[in-house]
Amino acid sequence: MGFEAASDKGAEQLTLGGTDAVESGPQVAVADFVGVTRDASAVVPVRISLEIIERFSEGLYSSPNKTFEELVSNSYDAGAKRVWVHMPADLEAPHASILVIDDGLSMDVSGLQDLWRIGKSRKRETDKTSPRVPIGKFGIGKLATYVLAEELTYITLKDGAYRAVTMDYKKVQGDMSDPHNLSLLVLELTKEEAKEALLTNLRDYGANMRPVIEALFPASEEGPEHWTAAVMTRLKKPAHNIRQGRLRWVLSTSIPLNPSFKLYYNGDEIEASKAQGKERWRFTIGESESELPRDRQIGEAIRVEIDGEMVPAYRLPKAGAVWGYAQLFEDGLQKGKSELIARSHGFFVRVRQRLINLDDASFNVGPELHHGTLTRFHMVINADDLDGLVASPRESLQDSPEVLELRQYMLAVFNKARSVTKKSDDADAMPVLTKQGRISNPPPGLTQGPLRRMVRRASQGDAAVREVLGMDLSDEPEAQTLIAENDDLLEKVIVEPVGDDRRLVKYDVNRRAAILNQTHPFVSNYIDQPGMQEALQLLGLTELLTQAYMIDESIEAEVVNRIMKRRDAFLRDLVKRHPNSAPVVARQLRDSSSNETELEDAVADALEIMGYSVQRIGGNGRPDGIATVRLGRRGNGSESYALTYDAKSSGKEARQVMGGEASPKPPKIQAGTARTSILRVHREKATKTFNLDVKPSYTLIVAPGFQGDGDEDALIGAICKNDGVTPITITDLARLVELFPLRRLSPLILRDLFKHHTPEGSRAFVDAIEAQPAPQAPPVTEVINLLVRYSERRTPVRVDTIMTAIYERTDGAIDLTPEELTAIIRGLAALAPSSIFFDGQLIALNATPKALLQELNSTLRDYPARLADAYKAAVPTDLETEGPATP
Repeated sequence: MGFEAASDKGAEQLTLGGTDAVESGPQVAVADFVGVTRDASAVVPVRISLEIIERFSEGLYSSPNKTFEELVSNSYDAGAKRVWVHMPADLEAPHASILVIDDGLSMDVSGLQDLWRIGKSRKRETDKTSPRVPIGKFGIGKLATYVLAEELTYITLKDGAYRAVTMDYKKVQGDMSDPHNLSLLVLELTKEEAKEALLTNLRDYGANMRPVIEALFPASEEGPEHWTAAVMTRLKKPAHNIRQGRLRWVLSTSIPLNPSFKLYYNGDEIEASKAQGKERWRFTIGESESELPRDRQIGEAIRVEIDGEMVPAYRLPKAGAVWGYAQLFEDGLQKGKSELIARSHGFFVRVRQRLINLDDASFNVGPELHHGTLTRFHMVINADDLDGLVASPRESLQDSPEVLELRQYMLAVFNKARSVTKKSDDADAMPVLTKQGRISNPPPGLTQGPLRRMVRRASQGDAAVREVLGMDLSDEPEAQTLIAENDDLLEKVIVEPVGDDRRLVKYDVNRRAAILNQTHPFVSNYIDQPGMQEALQLLGLTELLTQAYMIDESIEAEVVNRIMKRRDAFLRDLVKRHPNSAPVVARQLRDSSSNETELEDAVADALEIMGYSVQRIGGNGRPDGIATVRLGRRGNGSESYALTYDAKSSGKEARQVMGGEASPKPPKIQAGTARTSILRVHREKATKTFNLDVKPSYTLIVAPGFQGDGDEDALIGAICKNDGVTPITITDLARLVELFPLRRLSPLILRDLFKHHTPEGSRAFVDAIEAQPAPQAPPVTEVINLLVRYSERRTPVRVDTIMTAIYERTDGAIDLTPEELTAIIRGLAALAPSSIFFDGQLIALNATPKALLQELNSTLRDYPARLADAYKAAVPTDLETEGPATP
């Protein structure tokens, strides 16, 4: 059903049935510039709302230039070989218009009706004659024009008939969510009327309009069988702000380096940006064969006449004359928006100007083409003598001795390109290994070549590659200098704290170093063991180079990022203790009051189960840990915050700090020896010391008891307030952990705890939470059933996925906010940590439904009835038997 979950209010507006499913509405006449007043030949019914228009236009295309990328993609979907974009210099002129014209498959009346079905595209069902796989899935591309114009007119040619139809966005008025029915009138035009309608908008371009007019309306009778012109008039302010130079660049990045697809801007052909990349090597057929091995020089150099010009060629004994060229670029061509339109890398075999291998980059030249070279390789070879071997209608070449010979020749050229790459990479040894004497002659796999190409892409503004490397936007100028000067990239591996939630390794362009994250849980777990630091440094180096190898093999940077994040999660899980439920963590807190190390771990576990990302530190002159929660932006600021924490037990070390009290009651920290000023210093230095992106604002100190607890005038309150420290007893923190899943608490609610600077204030905070009436029973059944259904999906399940599904499955009876559902799921994970994984965004079921219910019920039995009865009633005894959701 297209975008079935995109809008609760507007779902019916997104998926329209047949044309009779839409009531007739106000008529929209064809734009005045068409200049035809006869009666309409047909009507296109449209049902739409402002909410839907704005959601799929301004919401999807943050820049008006992006509109043109979408329209070019639409032309590609229609099988166009040529696209013309025309835009006037003065976009604010009263009659200014923007045109996007292509020679692809066009639309009859039925096609125009399908065009305005918002949220569903039938291209994949109906365009069987197009050799391409369409990009668009939802039929929303035309709505991108709403950003630029109030009026959109289509002029089309199909099956010998010229037609025009106009959408007037100004007719869609009223409330944002109110659906509107419109009737778009369709006019049939004569050939001259269609030509005059286009000329009305193109005359100001002078000679620059001739290429498109001559292509659509040639002097001879044999004109094109189909074309489409999208004409935007009554331009809006975003269109006025378009910078033509910037648009030309955007268009150059949106087209592939492919001889079967051409794009023109105001009459001039746009060169693909990839053609402007740095060329490392070039081979001209008919001139460069001396570079090939002697046993591959099987033909003779000749010259052939092409379009009145003599060009070099090479005559093969069986395949005949071939001509063209090959290029090897510094960077891969298989990247960017243009790859959605058509490929730019590999072989392009043409027979009488027709591209034979539209999608097959390798042309079956060899079974083991090195992909890292292929994605930087571009070869266009013309072989008109093989016209008799073209297999109709599939546009391929039949296997034959001639084709085999052609492939062997092409493989020889490719292998020469590969040797150029290999020679360059072999000379680019990795100094971190060679200068340290670890490897005197590193193999090709240990060269800097892949990393150098990766850094080059990052320096050119590729944000996804920059993220993989862990570089910042501010690093780009230094990276550009480094690449331009061809300096060594990797001279050392540095071990330093980066943050426990950050990646294992990142690249520091300023220090020419791989930075191993000392506070990553996997590293911190092993680094203090004898002999482990060097092994971990090599692991980090391997991690960085593995990313470079994947990028070099043209795996998309976004995919590499996802793979490395999953690997990072695996490394974290390897050193993670078995998760415990909230009651178990609370019990560990109470049981660890006499052991400093166990209490530190228990406090960290308590903060983790309540939704914080905990970095365990410890040691002299440092806090026991840092807890961070990322809550995103609300209003004008961010709700994210961090805190440092320290735990003081009743063990020997603690008794020294607490004054050596000997009492059957819990020891109490004395105000004079609580060292809150030192804790404040730890907090203030933490951001720089541990390279934090969220500055700690609070400090939590946990102890069995505090001297002066209950006395408003006690010194403990004064010094804690002065130093911004929140004291809480082990007992009160344990109670808070137990209440967390049952009272739907969140780190945002818990933030109020840190306003208190006395033990009794912290206790009162916990008392108030416990005294609250139990919230309405959470929709546990619905959440678990959905987790079961989505358990086999390939894409991760997020909070908003579950939220939307619950709303739809209950017909709106359960309408939760993201914050409410997050608290419910976090509570479930705290009660059944072995069965449910939740990291604040992604949710996963780690056990069978039966095991999950058993764990939930087992945990809830540990709670007194007054706290957990409402929750127990919400836990099902059995679950639905429906199968998993379709991936």
